[in-house]
Amino acid sequence: MSKLKDGLSAVIIAKDEENILNRTLRHITDIADEVVFIDTGSHDNTVEIAGKFRCRIFEFQWCDDFSKAKNFGVEQARYKWILNVDCDEVLYDKKAKLLIDKACRINNKPAYIIWQDNLYDNGSVGQVKVMRLFRNDPGIRFRNQVHESVCESVYRNWPGYKPEVVDIHLRHYGHLSFNAAGKHERNIGILRKWIESDPGSIYANYKLAMTLFETGKIEESLPQLEKTFDFISEVKDKNTYPFIEDFIRFYYRILVDSGFAEKARVLRSIVEAWV
Repeated sequence: MSKLKDGLSAVIIAKDEENILNRTLRHITDIADEVVFIDTGSHDNTVEIAGKFRCRIFEFQWCDDFSKAKNFGVEQARYKWILNVDCDEVLYDKKAKLLIDKACRINNKPAYIIWQDNLYDNGSVGQVKVMRLFRNDPGIRFRNQVHESVCESVYRNWPGYKPEVVDIHLRHYGHLSFNAAGKHERNIGILRKWIESDPGSIYANYKLAMTLFETGKIEESLPQLEKTFDFISEVKDKNTYPFIEDFIRFYYRILVDSGFAEKARVLRSIVEAWV
C-alpha cells in the first residue's frame, strides 16, 4: 500500500440500490475526501449513479459475507481514516465534517463511536451507538458475515480501549418497509448459519433476536433475546460491547410490552448489580 494521506475515506458496498443511492452519496461526498464504492453485482443503474458522484468504483464478487466486501473496500482506501456507511444511511449532520476532522487529528485513538438514528414505519426513531469511524490500520478489519463490525478487531488489538462518542448522526432508513423487503429474511438465513458455526457469538445472537422481532416473529424473538442476555451476563468487561446498553433497554421494553413485568423487574435488578 502506498503512503496514506491525511483525510477521510468513506467506504460503501452496494447492489441494486438506485432508488436510494443519490441521497446517500450527495451528502457523504461533501464530507469525505473520497468515496470507495464497492459494487457486488448490480443490475440496475447503481454503478452509473456512483460514477456521477465521482466515487472510486470497484467490483467485488458477492459471497454472502459483508465483512469480506467491506474489508476489500478498506484495502482500496487512500486516506488515514475510514467512515463506514451503508447505502440506506444519510449523514445529514451539518457539523459532521468539523467534528470528524477534529477527531481524526488525534493520533492515539484507533476508533470512535457515532450515532445511528433508525427510522421506523410508526414514525419513531431509535438511536444506537455504532463504531463506524476508525483508523485505516491493518489491525482493524471487519468481522461477521452480516451486520459487519470492526469492534472485535479494535478491542483485540487495543485491549481496554473505551472509544469516545463523536456526536454526529447517520439517519438509517433500512428498517422502513419499503427498504427492508427481502433483506431481513436474507440476514436471518446468514445469521442462523453463523450461529451454527459459532453458537456463543454474542453479536450474532443479538442481531438474530433483533431481526426476528423486526420481522414480527415475536414468539421466536423472546427466547433469542433471553439467550443473548445470558451470554452478556457472563461477560466480565461489558464495555467491550457498545451495543449492550441499547440491547438492555430494548429487551426490557419488549418484556414489559409482552406482559412479562416480573421478568422485566428481575432483569433490571440484575443489570443494576452490574454497575
